[in-house]
Amino acid sequence: MRSKLILPLLLLSSTVFFNSCSKQKSEKDEVKLNDKNLTTCSTGTGCSFLFTEQADVENFNSLKSGPYRVFWSTQQGAGTTTILYMKAPMTGSSFALTKADILAGKILLNRSCPACYRYEIPFKPVDGYVKGMNTTPGKRADQTKWLVEAKIFLQAEGSPGVKDTVFVKQYFEPNFIFD
Repeated sequence: MRSKLILPLLLLSSTVFFNSCSKQKSEKDEVKLNDKNLTTCSTGTGCSFLFTEQADVENFNSLKSGPYRVFWSTQQGAGTTTILYMKAPMTGSSFALTKADILAGKILLNRSCPACYRYEIPFKPVDGYVKGMNTTPGKRADQTKWLVEAKIFLQAEGSPGVKDTVFVKQYFEPNFIFD
């Protein structure tokens, strides 16, 4: 009789254990952002925060069809333009990109300064994170707003001691229309 009770009790306890672990993991993986401390444009510059769907980045400066939801932040002023591209998955109402995603090329930085000529130092993303969540999940894709926070650590190509950081936290608007 005792051996007949052990197997059902073992199965029950293992089921409870595995379910509790998966619940903790899903709560932990949920992206949580708030709209405090949003980034602003520097004085004398213009900024835009846009996204499009089913896209990819081509040649560090243009979009093409692809498998990503691409977010980009543009800052223009005094002869320089900086664009940060972030390739997020198309699925879900939130996402998180890690260092592994950054090293896999899902974050691109394009700084152009025609007046700087050869003095412009090329930087590459080497670490950081990007988190995003759809703040209007019940709306059509062309009417949604995404809150995205990105902190990207950059390193000068060929000069490991030269580093920079880009931080963006802002609402991103759609750059397409469905109809």
